[in-house]
Parts: sequence; structure tokens; C-alpha cells
Amino acid sequence: MIKPEQPKIPDGQKLWDKMLDGDDQALASLFSLYYPMLYNYGMKISYQQDLVKDSIQDIFAYIWEKRRSISQVNSVSAYLLAAVRRKLVKSIESERKRQYATQELEKESSQIVSSTEDLIIETGENAEQEAKLNNALQKLPSRMHEALYLKKYEALSYKEISKIMKVSPQVARNYVFEAVQRLRLLLGTTTI
Repeated sequence: MIKPEQPKIPDGQKLWDKMLDGDDQALASLFSLYYPMLYNYGMKISYQQDLVKDSIQDIFAYIWEKRRSISQVNSVSAYLLAAVRRKLVKSIESERKRQYATQELEKESSQIVSSTEDLIIETGENAEQEAKLNNALQKLPSRMHEALYLKKYEALSYKEISKIMKVSPQVARNYVFEAVQRLRLLLGTTTI
């Protein structure tokens, strides 16, 4: 770990003022003067040395670029420490979001692959089940088949079915009920 030297506030403040006036040597001196303190503080926030070093460099580059719009500060060290903290927290949050997004994409990708595989399997199973169902439906009397079709596939009420088939609503209900009972027997299942 780098041992921090306590920068002298007047020296830091004079260098800050010179840097704001465009003195690049003052910027280099500020960097040398405050770097150990900023590095040690940054390492308490993040244990990633490269991230801490890059953040400190980014802050000094930003300060140099924006020196004409940066106002005077009461404490150079407090300003720089706050800047390091903000930069590190923002970088860490950004990295977490990126990792989360990557994990979500990987999860979705694996779900898509498994969904595709499941769909292929289900299609085969569904085709087999559909063939069994069609075979069983053909064994029903035509009036029962018609009533069941109108109820299940067209979602008509018993009253509507009765008008179409020219039977009473109770007879339409009986046709559908009997059709379901026979399909259960033919398919060997309790759910339809």
C-alpha cells in the first residue's frame, strides 16, 4: 500500500488555483501530491487496484478538461476525495448492471434453447395426442361431435348451440356432456 503524505492545504490550494488558470505543471503536481491519499481511500471502497487507479486518472483528466467551468473549492482534498468516491461508486454500479444484464441474457438464451428443444419434443407429443383425439372424435356420433365442436372450439353458449342444431338447450348440454364422457373413455383420461 502506498503511504499517504498529508498534503499541505495552502500548497494544494495554490496548485489548484494555478491549474484553473491553465498551468499543466500545477495539475501534475496536484496529481503527485494527492494521488497516495486518493489511492488509499479508493482501495477502501473497491479492492480493484486497476479500477481505483483508472478512476483517479479519469478524475484528473476531467478536472483538466473542465477547468474553465470548475469553481473555486474550499478544500481541494475534500473535493478530490468526493470525486473519487462518486467515480468508484458509479463504476461499481455500472459493472454490476452490466454483469446482471449479461447474466439475464445468458439465462434467456438458455431458456430459448431449452424452449426450442421442448417445443420440438412437445410438437411430436402433441401430434401424437392430436392424432389420438381426432381418431376418438371420429368415433363419436355426428350430433355429439357437432355439439362438442360448437361448445369447445367456437365457444358458443348452449342456447346458441340449440338454435344452430334445432334442439332444446338441455339436449345441447346433454350432447356435449355425453361427448366428453365418451372421449374420456376412448382416450383413457379424466381430463379433456
